[in-house]
Amino acid sequence: MAVTSSWILDVFILFAIASFLLYKYSTRKFNYWKKRRIYNPKPLPFLGNFLDVLLLRCTLTEWFKNMYDSVNEPYFGIFVFDEPFLVIKSPELIKNITIKDFSYFMDRAVALPTHNKIQSQVLFFQKSPEWKNDRVRLSPNFSSGKMKRMFPVISDISQNLVRYLDEHQEEVKVREVVGKYLTDITAKCFLGINSRCFDDYEAIFYKMAKDVFNLGLRNSIMQTMYLFKPNWVSLFHLDFAKKIHCDIFSEAVSISMRERTNRNVNKSDYVDILGNLNFPELNIDKATEKITGQLFQFFLAGYETTSTTIAVTLHELSLNPDIQNKLRKEILISIDENRGITYEAIQNMKYLRMCVTEVLRKYPIIPFLSRTCNEDYKVPGTNVVIEKGMSVLLPSYSVQMDKKYFPEPTKYNPDRFLNIYSNENGLCYLPFGAGPRNCIGERFALLVTKMALCYILSEYEIQTCDPAPMESISTYVLLSKIGSRIRFKKITTKST
Repeated sequence: MAVTSSWILDVFILFAIASFLLYKYSTRKFNYWKKRRIYNPKPLPFLGNFLDVLLLRCTLTEWFKNMYDSVNEPYFGIFVFDEPFLVIKSPELIKNITIKDFSYFMDRAVALPTHNKIQSQVLFFQKSPEWKNDRVRLSPNFSSGKMKRMFPVISDISQNLVRYLDEHQEEVKVREVVGKYLTDITAKCFLGINSRCFDDYEAIFYKMAKDVFNLGLRNSIMQTMYLFKPNWVSLFHLDFAKKIHCDIFSEAVSISMRERTNRNVNKSDYVDILGNLNFPELNIDKATEKITGQLFQFFLAGYETTSTTIAVTLHELSLNPDIQNKLRKEILISIDENRGITYEAIQNMKYLRMCVTEVLRKYPIIPFLSRTCNEDYKVPGTNVVIEKGMSVLLPSYSVQMDKKYFPEPTKYNPDRFLNIYSNENGLCYLPFGAGPRNCIGERFALLVTKMALCYILSEYEIQTCDPAPMESISTYVLLSKIGSRIRFKKITTKST
């Protein structure tokens, strides 16, 4: 039905009405923080405070750091699109949320893809009480005893890494080399499969792991939706990883489990470990889905997070030859005293711990943590109430790069961790998260990282071909804009 005698005017009026309604809808929550007397930067219609990220003016990590530095409050509100989020700056409050008052903040504020049988079983996505039940079952399997059992496997693959570097001492992209190393380790430890990445550049598991975390448009959109628009994940059935990757991995797990059953063998890897948990409350199909989902997480997380940590450590050591030489000296003395690289020796190397700890401060794998408030929570010492359902963001990268807590934060300085950091006055250092929901694979990641450094530095001097500092970007994990090309120079005379 025409409104006026001119169809052009009718279209204009309808467009104006539609625009006004969309504007009102997109700004309907924009008084949320004002009503609660919590500071928030002025948001834009439709975009909230997210414009700079969407226009690629800065990375997600840089965006959080810029927001963090611009606000002198213990917490502040932001809007991502039209959704309110509370950002916590106070280390004391971060500690309360993750540890002391964890019962109010048990779940991560990320989507749970219930439409996907495999990805919905990933521990990182799970909600309570299922998360709590699975975490209790899984935690003993990442004990120091279990890591010691994995040591010979990791040691063998570390020797393959050295052999590969012997053949490729020219300039290499260290990110690719350690990516192959971690694919071989995770495939063997978690699936009992020899992926042979050092023999075949196109190894299927290596390609799959790289693709899940590549920087393409599809992955960036999916990861943004999982963190900031979880309702859309459920509505549109969005998958964090592509279906082909889940299919490949599910088939690999099925083959591995059938082989063990048919041949009655036990490889003492995580297929056996999880299989022995039984999950008696589930039927066989549901139990298989749960095992596959957990293995899928361990494989992908083990690959991406640890390979990134090793790569940035090598990069920093190549830029700081004095630190590199000091660390090499400690490694060579330990090898001489222990007649090789042993599990106990790695745990006792103090300067090695300091070097890795400092890397994880400067380059935390996940640059921010998220929690959902599951019950109204009054912030201690204030009248502010974090309401049930509110998503809370904990900017770990920004805190760890705050000069108030770590002087000269851009400087790589292992000596700042001469003593083990205690976090007693609040959480200022949390590269693996904190509290009951911390990273379950922390011991595994640290062991693999330290072993790679021991094997590499005992055999090679590393020289950078990219003298510029690492520029970080982030989706769910911290990545680098450069591949960090490094030259590995064989050490002919090993002196301690």
